[in-house]
Amino acid sequence: MAKKSRRVRKEGREIRLSPAQMAQPGMNEAATIASVIPSAPPALQEPDLQDEYRYVIADLKRIGIIALAMLAVLIVLALLLTWA
Repeated sequence: MAKKSRRVRKEGREIRLSPAQMAQPGMNEAATIASVIPSAPPALQEPDLQDEYRYVIADLKRIGIIALAMLAVLIVLALLLTWA
């Protein structure tokens, strides 16, 4: 059995999530943000989704390139095996 860690947890850590990430499905956004951040300003701005998910587009491009490369390899292998 593994030993218990003796590392002490730091108290008072601040959550680094945006208000959009803290919102849960089925709840209205104003109530969720107000319950999590009581000092939130009354005028809420919509989060910039392009800024929130900019890494997703890069990942999708990478996945597409890999999928096309794998498809090309499969086509080449199929052609080689039918001619051999």
